[in-house]
Amino acid sequence: MALAPKIVIRPDDILKIPSPRVLADFDETPTTLGHWSCDSVELDILRISDLSGNETVALVHTDDNHLVSEVYTGTIPTLPVRASTLPVYHVSDAGSSGYGVFVSSAINRGELIMSEKPLLIFPQLLPYRNTASPGRQYAELEDAVAHMSSQALGWFFNLANSGVSEPSVAKGIIDTNSLHLGSFPGGARQYGVVCKDISRINHRQNFSLAIPFSHPLNKPSHSCSPNAAYHFDPYTFTCNIRALFPIPAGSQVFISYIDPASPRAQRQEKLSSYGFICACTACGLTGVASTQSETRRALIARADKDADSRNATLERWARTSSMPVDYINRFDKMYVDLFEKEQLYYEPVWEAFVARLFKASCALADRDGARKWASLAADLNRAYIGSDRGWDALVVSPERTSWWGLRLSNCQ
Repeated sequence: MALAPKIVIRPDDILKIPSPRVLADFDETPTTLGHWSCDSVELDILRISDLSGNETVALVHTDDNHLVSEVYTGTIPTLPVRASTLPVYHVSDAGSSGYGVFVSSAINRGELIMSEKPLLIFPQLLPYRNTASPGRQYAELEDAVAHMSSQALGWFFNLANSGVSEPSVAKGIIDTNSLHLGSFPGGARQYGVVCKDISRINHRQNFSLAIPFSHPLNKPSHSCSPNAAYHFDPYTFTCNIRALFPIPAGSQVFISYIDPASPRAQRQEKLSSYGFICACTACGLTGVASTQSETRRALIARADKDADSRNATLERWARTSSMPVDYINRFDKMYVDLFEKEQLYYEPVWEAFVARLFKASCALADRDGARKWASLAADLNRAYIGSDRGWDALVVSPERTSWWGLRLSNCQ
């Protein structure tokens, strides 16, 4: 490892290291859809278009109407123009699991795979009227769907419906294909979305009609070791899929809709309610390999338990020459190796480990190491939330942090 001399920088030039996101930063509202029985609820139907003619029908609570209007003012930005250098995807037959999304070219970590406006936005809790006439129990939802264009209706009703017991076909389709939007900026109520193509990655989507939902070979586009992540950008009104790991050309895109760090039995139980048995790379393991995977995931699930203590140890290490040079790296690198082994950079714990490895590299004036960890943090943040959160600047100039050369100067 080449060590650079300590660089003196002015306070105004110091780059701030992003604080790792913690559990409180994550929306843990259950993504399970439902309904409540009521005879009066005020919902509005909005038709929101961009300049290219892409239209979203939004069923929103009346007192959330102004939140949508204030952000979008009737017209939303057009989808980004897809340059020839950007990755391309296609929807193809995925065998026993129906249709799935595949990448046509190799994808790098953090890279955008898909971006589309949703067909429909709706409250996660829909009003239900059990005394209504058949087909009108979810009247507001049915009315919103009726406001779709003929083309959008074709896309919507071409999506799979595993909710055959629902009195409403539209309700069955959103139960099968929905993705979590969250709340609008400034709001509290939770919403879901359905998309034309992105919903095909949903693990509840497009089961083969020739195979029962419970058939063990029925493997929809869910994985407990996902290679991509979904997020909704409320300001561009787009649903986006980005890569969590490099994806080779021709490979299928997988996301996870459950807590992937929970024990296998719990994962299978949650997924069974959607009519299939998960046989992803993690769930398909047997014997010793399965036991080892379960152990790694248990460690990952509680990895942030001692975050404050580990951060304090890092501070002490940077100022104590008697502590081994690789003292910090050994522990945090072990967890990064777990993330890689399980193909699971688990939210919300991964960033704290990468941030400490970055700081440790800076403290040793190890530019190559610092840039490596900053680049990983930038790419993973892009994949999860669509923003590098300031890590890109640290890839370029890690020596501009207050941690640069800290251990070297304190231990001379």
